[in-house]
Amino acid sequence: MSTKINKIGRYLLVAAFFTLNSSLFTACSDFLETDSKSALQDKDIYDIAANVDKALTGVYGALKPFSTYYFVMSEARSDNMFQTTEAKSNEYADCAQFNTTGLVSDKIVANCWADHYTLIAAANMLIEKQAEASDITEATRIQYEAEARFLRALSYFDLVRFYGRVPVSTKVLSADEAFQLPQSEAIDVYNNVIIPDLEYAIENLADVAVDYNGVKHSERATKIAAKALLGKVYVQMAGYPLKQNTLSKAKNLLKEVIDAWDWNNKWAANADQWNTMWLHENDNKFFIFEIQYIAEKNQGNPAAPLARPSNTSADNYCGANLTSGQHIYAERQLQLEMVHIDQETGSIDFTDKRFFNTINMASWYDEESGTYQGGLKPNTNQFVTKFFEHKMKRDSLGYGNMDASIVDRTYWPQNWPVLRIEDVMTLYAECAGVTEGLQYLNMIRTRAGYDPLPSSISEERFQSELKLERRKELLGEGHRWFDEVRQNTFVSDIRNMMIFYMTYCDSSHSPTYQAYANRVTQNSALYPIPLSQMRVCAGLYEQNPGYN
Repeated sequence: MSTKINKIGRYLLVAAFFTLNSSLFTACSDFLETDSKSALQDKDIYDIAANVDKALTGVYGALKPFSTYYFVMSEARSDNMFQTTEAKSNEYADCAQFNTTGLVSDKIVANCWADHYTLIAAANMLIEKQAEASDITEATRIQYEAEARFLRALSYFDLVRFYGRVPVSTKVLSADEAFQLPQSEAIDVYNNVIIPDLEYAIENLADVAVDYNGVKHSERATKIAAKALLGKVYVQMAGYPLKQNTLSKAKNLLKEVIDAWDWNNKWAANADQWNTMWLHENDNKFFIFEIQYIAEKNQGNPAAPLARPSNTSADNYCGANLTSGQHIYAERQLQLEMVHIDQETGSIDFTDKRFFNTINMASWYDEESGTYQGGLKPNTNQFVTKFFEHKMKRDSLGYGNMDASIVDRTYWPQNWPVLRIEDVMTLYAECAGVTEGLQYLNMIRTRAGYDPLPSSISEERFQSELKLERRKELLGEGHRWFDEVRQNTFVSDIRNMMIFYMTYCDSSHSPTYQAYANRVTQNSALYPIPLSQMRVCAGLYEQNPGYN
């Protein structure tokens, strides 16, 4: 995605979700915390099909910051990761440590809201305006609308999972309309926007997206992506707190995705292939839908350097300055599910072949001896470096050093997988149960180096093993918190993690960890509506419980 295209994406905000009028700012001055663009005009943006195509690319470009929100607001908040003491307090710590006071004005929580509505604004504008293009064909117009509605559905799906009751519009609003737009109930967001948008996308998207010139685009939304996302939506709706009767719909759609998948070319059949999925050379090869990044200033994956190794060893991993002050670690119990450490000798059996390219090793892997020099110390904090293409990872997989391309922390080119087939396989297995789902769980397990589970396994154990495998396979990708919420295990999961840390890891910080555990309640399922939004107009929004 080039700088030129992203400038087009920013230009789309000329007449975005809300058409701002400066005369209204006396009453509602903090709306969306964005500058007024009323002095600019959207005239002629959609005059020809080529410009509509650029505008659509701008809608896709609005996805760029989303990886940070998946990494921090889902993974770091879950029991997959752990942020240590509040001495390292920052916006990420607010999310991970359930700081209800800090979260109300937390920058990342506010940016997540604003960036999702930025995409929705651009999608609404394109859907309304593209018919003005003098040379656009009906087939192209329908496809572009389907792509925009897929992206809009994804944004609303994130918003309703993060915030619950959110304002909804599927059209460009005037300022007067915007400042009177109330929150919608979560179930209404699903039924009135997310599901219809994805049904339209399924009906009208192609197997491979084609632009107005007939050029194929593997990076854009497809029919199979829309089916996968709608299946995921139905799984979420069936869980807490909505508890809708949607699992059978989810099962059917997810099976359609599995049956249509190109297993010969888009399935990593062994651990070596799996490990190469996390290098940018294989972008758009193994995943269903990805956020696109390139090695260019401010165009890289913003989540990649968040989990870099500590500053003291950073030069061994990358020559660029990656200082961030963030300390988000892979949860220790989950680490021990992937390796076996002999407590007497310190030797390590890497049970899980995904480990090295998922969780950071603070030492160098010696190919000749087949060992990690220096070893992995028991009960130490390790980073989730799945998206960090450091020197040692690339070298171990036979890829060259790319330091020359990484000028600073904004250059990381690896795409972010929003949807991938392993996500679909595990969700289908969850819906279908052991009889129909075991083969898909075993495909993932055996590739990672585990023995297959027997067909005689009980349904209860099958679901337990499935949840664990889903954690390990998708670690760091932004699914875990949403899983814990829909399964309504998030309170017990987080409290159990804190008890483990208090008991076995760092007893000196027990009071701090106990405080974190005490903060987790049923209200923690949602983030607060950002303070900037609560101040839009007095009484317009109702804050989520637990954040008053």
